[in-house]
Amino acid sequence: MSKRGLIRGLCFIIALGCFGYLGFYEYQRRNTESNVETLMARASKASYSFEETAEAADSGAYSSKNPENPGRKLFLLQQYKPLYEKNKNFIGWIKIDGTGIDYPVMKSMNGNGEYYLNHDFNQKEDRNGSLFMDDECDIVKPTENWIIYGHNMKSGKMFGELDNYKSEAFWAAHPYVSFDTIYETGTYSVMYAFESRVYQDTEIAFKYYQFIDPASPLEFDSAMNEMAKASFYDTGVRAVYGDRLLILSTCDYDEENGRFVVVCKRD
Repeated sequence: MSKRGLIRGLCFIIALGCFGYLGFYEYQRRNTESNVETLMARASKASYSFEETAEAADSGAYSSKNPENPGRKLFLLQQYKPLYEKNKNFIGWIKIDGTGIDYPVMKSMNGNGEYYLNHDFNQKEDRNGSLFMDDECDIVKPTENWIIYGHNMKSGKMFGELDNYKSEAFWAAHPYVSFDTIYETGTYSVMYAFESRVYQDTEIAFKYYQFIDPASPLEFDSAMNEMAKASFYDTGVRAVYGDRLLILSTCDYDEENGRFVVVCKRD
């Protein structure tokens, strides 16, 4: 075979590999869309179910939403029962109106926080992964704050649209985030949007991904000040110690180990 023929052959093989990769990428994108649409169809809107979950009954778990009756057991929301029965790692649903962010939220019960980086709701490998809650957060005996992670996909899937919150105009058009746990519905107001990164353990800095259970009003206020200083704009939304915060985190490609963060306060 001539040198020119060899080069043509190599080019053909490379091109075939590229087309194969693009085809697989498109297949996974469409498969993710199809799976989410199926899950959305199952999660029809309804009110509280009067059927107590076995998990709540066995653990004696209580809801934090009724301070006058702290002994009330947790009840599963009817619209999420089919999804919960299909996968016990399903803990809620997040949606931002006017965007493609409309997904189930997962939490690996075996403490493997990275599992849903590359697995879908059906526990099949998927490069899009799933949206998932930090291992240290809890919806049964609720932690003060909840952190949800997701890939910043170039296709816009998962949290691929989250960094649009760098624009104040985008925030003004999308000021609210809906996040339901399997036990209660919730609406949150976007408060801060800022860039951060994953720090070394020895570095002294505000590490938003550790801001889960502030120990005191002083610690809470210090974190609020740090996030307000870093935020791209002032939304006018404020929080006080004891408020529930929802922290959304995705990769930011402006720096190594960069992260983009949107912090919301429960209304």
